[in-house]
Amino acid sequence: MNKPAKPTLGVQLIVKNEAELLPRCLASLNGADEIIVTDTGSSDQTMDIARAYGADVYAVGWSNDFSAARNTGLSCANTDWILVLDADEVLQTSIESIKDILQGSTAEAYTVRIENWLGSNPEDRLYHSNVRLFRNGQGYLFSGRIHESVDPSILKIHGAAAIGTSSIEIIHLGYLPSIMSAKNKISRNEQLLRLALEEEPDDAFYSYNLAVTCCQDGRLKEAEELLRHTLGHAPLQVSYRPSMIRDLCKIYLATGKVKALDSLLTRELTRYGDYPDLHYIQGQSWESQGLPDRAYQSYQHAVDTSSAAAPHRAYVSEQGMDSFRPLHRMGVISQQLGKQEEAARLFHRSLQHHSLYLPAMQGIASAFQQLEVPDEDIAGLLMQLSGIAQSTARGSIIRTLYELGAYKVIAELPPELFPLETDTVLLILSSWVSTGKYHAFSRTAAKLRAQPLLLSPGELDTETMRQLWLLEAVCTWELGEKLQQEKWLQSPAELRSGLLFIDTQLSSEAVLPQAAVADSGHSRLITEVIRLAVKLELVTLGKLLVERFPAYTGDLAEALYEEGWRAEAGELFIRLVSSKEARGSTLRYLGEMLADKGHYAEAADWYRLSLEGSPGDEAASAGLALCYLHLAELGLGEVANSFKGEKAHGPLQEDRAAIAHSIEVLNRTPWHTAWNYKQRQRGADLSL
Repeated sequence: MNKPAKPTLGVQLIVKNEAELLPRCLASLNGADEIIVTDTGSSDQTMDIARAYGADVYAVGWSNDFSAARNTGLSCANTDWILVLDADEVLQTSIESIKDILQGSTAEAYTVRIENWLGSNPEDRLYHSNVRLFRNGQGYLFSGRIHESVDPSILKIHGAAAIGTSSIEIIHLGYLPSIMSAKNKISRNEQLLRLALEEEPDDAFYSYNLAVTCCQDGRLKEAEELLRHTLGHAPLQVSYRPSMIRDLCKIYLATGKVKALDSLLTRELTRYGDYPDLHYIQGQSWESQGLPDRAYQSYQHAVDTSSAAAPHRAYVSEQGMDSFRPLHRMGVISQQLGKQEEAARLFHRSLQHHSLYLPAMQGIASAFQQLEVPDEDIAGLLMQLSGIAQSTARGSIIRTLYELGAYKVIAELPPELFPLETDTVLLILSSWVSTGKYHAFSRTAAKLRAQPLLLSPGELDTETMRQLWLLEAVCTWELGEKLQQEKWLQSPAELRSGLLFIDTQLSSEAVLPQAAVADSGHSRLITEVIRLAVKLELVTLGKLLVERFPAYTGDLAEALYEEGWRAEAGELFIRLVSSKEARGSTLRYLGEMLADKGHYAEAADWYRLSLEGSPGDEAASAGLALCYLHLAELGLGEVANSFKGEKAHGPLQEDRAAIAHSIEVLNRTPWHTAWNYKQRQRGADLSL
């Protein structure tokens, strides 16, 4: 008995000036029985490219209506089924596999899974489902001026049971920042959405999508107002309602409206308890409020959704919201509570779901460093977990080690396993300078300047070349040598005069007056060089630079403090206070140092001064609040100790307990400078 023939499948696109993206899309359609491209006014090679791939091309005028263009293409279709794509999409499932799904199908249409790329990292993905595959010849038409859909046409005739769920996958590149900017999509979409709302002012779908567009444009207040209004009017059963909740919660979180966020989630999680993104956002809210136990539970709920008995609904969801993302945050919380071994296990579980998730890699490395595992063994563990075959894996390993300050390990990585690559060259060469491999660095830097294409995947960008020149200058000065002017004439013009100016002063015995330095126009570069020297642990060079440029003592002090050299920073802070030159971050760091030593009244004075110059500094505000709470607790303690018998208990002790709880909660918020293990060890002698 002959097997019935597979149904025919055509693909439909509407395009305009898509010459750059279209070839990748069309190349993924091998085996399609028909490709119909509706062009709405291209002025580049789009139509020629489409014809070269065998597409039938129809030119139509653009009427500010995506549905009209889609329906023009539908009227020309000759296949049994139609798959709809955009030029910035790539079909991941083969055409033959799709035909296998369709053979013998009784459905009228299918949803497909769309993977939206949001950035360059593997985890920068957002997933959603949409009806893109449907039967031809049934009179189905698209509706909607923008964000058009064929669903209403199908639902009106057959109901929801006629739409099946498929495993078909499509990659969508259009949300990548470079493409969004080049296509000016935000402006175009807003124009069409506002036009659609003029025609249909009560349409909740248009209102929701206008809120999304405002979010993309950074107008969070307007987006919030639109979402709140739309939530009040949209029916509970609309498919995009969970996404509205998610987006509004993210806005509340970004703008610090945690009470509104918590209230909204308390209500909506009863409806969407299997939506991992909502649990994750709830966890972020609890963390921001200094409530790690509640946050941990919310993250666990997010993980639990992956194994729930009922399958997930077709939610819009970021990659890893039910796996590596919440597991990573659970590890961070465990680490903050001093449970390093538990943290390491959670980070390891996160990496089992996404072996190249950089936050989890950095987390597990940090946990093992806290457990005093040697840097060499940590490097070996990272290689075991992620492998080194991929450039992305090698880059993640090197970035993680660099964050730990494991410069020696990086400098000794075998070049045959870890070659210089565009995204790691600066980290590797910086580690060479930090560990004294000066001549190897100089030879390699010279080769790279002469033949930048030695690197994979290609030529170094302008900023990387600039940083290489800075590294070479720092390396030269660390060796006590002068810059060779004939070579430095090859350096970028915006660096050249500044570096030669610093070089001249380093070899001079005279200290240049601040006015002369300011007039030179090189102030920013001097600060950058001082900070680079400290970052590379070349502290002596940093001090030498400040000897020649005393006005930058504050920059050196702050850099030393941020890298954990608190004793050295403290000496400079005292000098700045004595000369009444303390300002900026120095004031907050003084507050931190004094608060760490229990001198809360003096610390509060510095925090107040810091806030006078930077009223919106949340870290300084939190530090000041902590000082006041500590002072209140000490004051109540003195009063309580003066009482005897029954008076020593009761309301006074309850007040003390409440203040102690507030201190505990506030201490869990990110108010203090964060140091890694090595940086904390640098200040261990201060008993902080």
